[in-house]
Amino acid sequence: MSIRKAATVYGLLFGYYTFLLVPIVWLMLSSFLTTSGLYSGELIPSIDEYTIANYERVLGDGLFQQYFLNSVIVAVATTLLTLVVAIPAAYSVSRFEYPGRDYVILGLISSQMLPLVLVLLPLFTIMFRLNLVDSLLGLVIGHTVGALPFAVWLLKGFFDGIPEALDDAAMMDGCNRIQIMYKIIVPLSIPGIAVSAFYAFIASWNDYLFVSILSQSSGTRTLPMGLQLFQTANQVDWGAVTAAAVVTMVPVLLLFAFVQSWLVEGLSNTGTKGS
Repeated sequence: MSIRKAATVYGLLFGYYTFLLVPIVWLMLSSFLTTSGLYSGELIPSIDEYTIANYERVLGDGLFQQYFLNSVIVAVATTLLTLVVAIPAAYSVSRFEYPGRDYVILGLISSQMLPLVLVLLPLFTIMFRLNLVDSLLGLVIGHTVGALPFAVWLLKGFFDGIPEALDDAAMMDGCNRIQIMYKIIVPLSIPGIAVSAFYAFIASWNDYLFVSILSQSSGTRTLPMGLQLFQTANQVDWGAVTAAAVVTMVPVLLLFAFVQSWLVEGLSNTGTKGS
């Protein structure tokens, strides 16, 4: 690559990522500003305008702590439930031929083309009849419904890329289908499973739509609704709101840092494995 071409490519990448990161950097800096600093209009406020009082107010709020705990419980449970269901479902459509199999695959793909708001009314009706409205279990099931189709479709692509000869060899050694799936297929598909788990976690952690419908008390609300704690009909405490938003981002950033290598490998292999 010539110097001019390299400079052009890296210049475009720098501009692109600057465009993406500036709002995040602004949000983080704003979370440390006093009210006067936020409304000063200065691009770079003086050092006297910075404070940690916003974080003290947010982290010391009992309701916000409850919402944070609810988010952790719901997101982790959604991730686990999604994987428990998606792995055998993906193995089924990848390895077995049965009537309606192609329609199952088509349904998985088609479901991603529709907005989730279309399933709100039937989902709420089902949850109401099962007495799961305003419960963490109801939120977990609702989030799993949203994350499961993509997870199954993604994992199917990874399972398709694993030679069936390995299944046959394991069966000759006395393994049944369950043992083959968990002892051979799953270990070889860790990057794909990491991508599916990360997607399910993010979808649950950031969800506001399902929570706004299924949660009807502070005992089941999650962080996206927790940002409303610091605003009233007459004013918004922007310092607390920005601090709460940063606190909400931290678990996602930590999770991404932990599974980054698997995510890169999984996303790079998605386009080359299976169909």
